[in-house]
Amino acid sequence: MSTTPAPPTIRHRLSQVTPVQWLIVAGIFHLVFTLLIFLIGYFRLWPSVFDQYGIGIGFALDGAVYRWWIPEISDLLWYRGFSAWYALQAPLHCRLYSLVFIFPGCLVGYNILAAEPLNLIYYLAILVFVYRLAKELFDSCTGLIAAGIVGVWPSLLIHTTQLVRDSLSIALMLALTWILVMVLQRKPSWRYGLKMGFAGVVIVIIFWLTRGNFWNIVIAELLLTLFLLIIRIVRERKLLATNFLVVVLVFGAVLIVPTLVESTTIAGTPPAIAVITIPNRNDSKSKTLLSRLVAQIRSRRAGFSVYGAQASNVDSNVKFYDAGDIARYLPRALAVGMFAPFPGMWFESGKSGLAGRLLAGAEMLVMYLLYGLALVCLWRERKRPPVWLLTLVAVTGFLALGLVVVNAGALFRLRYVFWVLVIVLASETIKRVCVNTTSQSVLPNQ
Repeated sequence: MSTTPAPPTIRHRLSQVTPVQWLIVAGIFHLVFTLLIFLIGYFRLWPSVFDQYGIGIGFALDGAVYRWWIPEISDLLWYRGFSAWYALQAPLHCRLYSLVFIFPGCLVGYNILAAEPLNLIYYLAILVFVYRLAKELFDSCTGLIAAGIVGVWPSLLIHTTQLVRDSLSIALMLALTWILVMVLQRKPSWRYGLKMGFAGVVIVIIFWLTRGNFWNIVIAELLLTLFLLIIRIVRERKLLATNFLVVVLVFGAVLIVPTLVESTTIAGTPPAIAVITIPNRNDSKSKTLLSRLVAQIRSRRAGFSVYGAQASNVDSNVKFYDAGDIARYLPRALAVGMFAPFPGMWFESGKSGLAGRLLAGAEMLVMYLLYGLALVCLWRERKRPPVWLLTLVAVTGFLALGLVVVNAGALFRLRYVFWVLVIVLASETIKRVCVNTTSQSVLPNQ
């Protein structure tokens, strides 16, 4: 008696989809989503949040400034040539957007649709590096789960449609973290190690030009990698010279680049300053590293204290006068960096209305769960240095943002990359739970 084979389940069919096919699906999804955001703005369906160009004036107001600035750069390139375009002081991401504002901007206008060719590349790059990072740490299944969560994260997805530098900087930071995880995880050959090192150098140079105000986070990540690499060397009792070479190449670039070129900004805006660099002869020798760090934290916090959306501010009355004030605030800073906006703010009407606050509250509620899942992963994988690297980089980022950022809206944008690291760790726990659940459901039928 012949039996008819059971039809393939949805889970089985999904498992047959390759990462490249998922990437194509993600690209189509982003194109459709960007078009939807543009139409919402163009037809003035939500005028308090999106303008007629699709710019999120309720949550990414700097995008409106860039939308005015980028066509100027584009016209300069078109009418006066490359030399004039290159000589102009302008942020790197604005220069890049000016290229697509020539085409397809000449067809669709100066709006988020014109920026979509670049934004789509940034969005897909984020997903690729999330997948690569999770796959390097765990496996491809965890990579797909992490990339899936990041790909549909509502507020991050909306920001990837805007004329801001966030998407590019997140992709670069994830790429650098992926390289550093490989340093802690693998034993590369000299040729492969040189490729990793030079790739890391290129990444940090572009990152400096894109988001120099995160430079100290990059330095902290490299120092953490060096510390964890030393632990691995002591455990394995091997020199791991190639791994050291990669870190030395990248760290050398991190120290030298800020002394050679400024982190590009709009004319009239002060450039970013790195606390730890090769000292300049003209610098005052009386300024110690600690005093420079305190001064930088104080000045940046003061800048965020006058942020436009005062209703979203957290602890804006707190001032730092010396290192002692900062040390006493560290526990609170970590809480703000990880958990703000707190539940009391979720149901208050903000600059984007009540809907924006509700979305922020829903995302925070999910993040609270993901924090717990990430802790479970950390406990299970506590003997693995790369897992500690992601954890410590995320905690360092949350702590740094909690010290200087007092506006919850700005905090959301700046900590996406650290949330992504948490999501990677949490995705491994999600995978384990799903595998165990599936195994238990199959066993009774055997």
